Amino acid sequence: MNTRIVSLTVARHDFQLRNPSVVAYEALEAAPNIVVRLELENGLVGYGNAAPDQHVTGETAASVEHTITRLFKPVLLGADATRIEALWAQLTALAPTAPSAIAAVDIALYDLLGKLAGLPLYRLLGAARAAIETTVTLSIAVTATSVAQALAFQAQGFKALKIKIGLAADADVERVRAVRAAVGPAMRLTLDANQGYTLAETLRVLEALRACNIAFIEQPLDAADVEGMRELCARAPIPVMADESVLSAADVLLTPAPLINLKLMKTGGITGALKANAVAEARGIRTMIGCMDESCISLSAAAHLALALHNCAYADLDGHLDILDDVAKGGIFVTDGFVHVGAGAGLGISVIE
Repeated sequence: MNTRIVSLTVARHDFQLRNPSVVAYEALEAAPNIVVRLELENGLVGYGNAAPDQHVTGETAASVEHTITRLFKPVLLGADATRIEALWAQLTALAPTAPSAIAAVDIALYDLLGKLAGLPLYRLLGAARAAIETTVTLSIAVTATSVAQALAFQAQGFKALKIKIGLAADADVERVRAVRAAVGPAMRLTLDANQGYTLAETLRVLEALRACNIAFIEQPLDAADVEGMRELCARAPIPVMADESVLSAADVLLTPAPLINLKLMKTGGITGALKANAVAEARGIRTMIGCMDESCISLSAAAHLALALHNCAYADLDGHLDILDDVAKGGIFVTDGFVHVGAGAGLGISVIE
C-alpha cells in the first residue's frame, strides 16, 4: 500500500460563533481556523485543522497558512504519511514556535493512519474508555446572562460547567455564587481566569468562593509568573490547573501545578500531546484535554485522544458547539454532557470540500 503524500492544500475559514467568546484577554465573534487536506498516492484523504490563538502560542491565521504552505509543504510532499514521529520532528525543527500549524498537519496524518488501519483513532491510541464527561463553557457576561445560560446547559444534560472569570474579581465572585445557587450542588463547577488575576486576587476570590465547591481553577496568573504559580499551588484551597504556561512536554517538567490542560493547538497536535501526557503521568499530574474555538475536525482529534488516555481525568471539549458554519461534521458527539466518537475510521468526520 503506497502511503506517499501527493497533495497538500489549506483553506482558511473564519467561523461565525453562535455566542461571542469572551475571556479575560479577548472577545471574539468569529474563530479563524485553517483546514489542511492531505491526499495519498493510493487516494486516501486525511484532514487536520488549526485554530491559532495569538495570546497563547503567538500564531495568527496568516502565520499558520504561511508556515504550512511555505515551510511544511516541501517537506511533506513525497513523504511517507505513516512516519508521523519523524515528520513531527522535522516540522518542529522547521517551526519550533508554530505548534498550531504543526497540529493541523499532525491531525491529518493521524486521520490517515486510522483510515489505513480501518479503525477509529482512539482505538489505535489506546482506548482507555468509550466516553468522557465534558465541561461546557460560560463566557464572561453579566450575572443574569450567565445564570440563564447555565440553566439552559443543565437542561441539555450537561453536568459540568467551566466559568470564565478574570476581568473583575468582585463581579466574578457574585456571578459564580449566582450560578452555583441556580444549578444546585450536583453540577461540577470549574473556573478559568485566563491569566487575568494577580496572586492576591486569586487567593481572595477562592476564599470568597469556598462554599461553592469549585473543582479547580485554571491558569489565573500570567503564564510567565512561575514563582507566583508555585506559591499559588502551595496556598490555594483547591487544585490549580496550568494552561497557557504549559505548551510542551518540556513545560510539563517545570510546572508546579497538579493538573494540566493539554490542547492540541499548544502541543503541536496529537504527537506532542502524547509526549506531554507521558511526562505528566510520570510526575503524577493528571491531565485535561481542552480546546479552542475549533472545527469538529480538530475537536474530533481531541476527543479521540481524551478517550484513549488513562491519565486524562477531565475533558473540556465544547469548542465546536458554537460554530455556525463548520465545514465538517461527525467525529465528535456530545450526549447528556458526555463526549463519544463514531465508529468510522480515523477521525470519523465528513468534510464539505
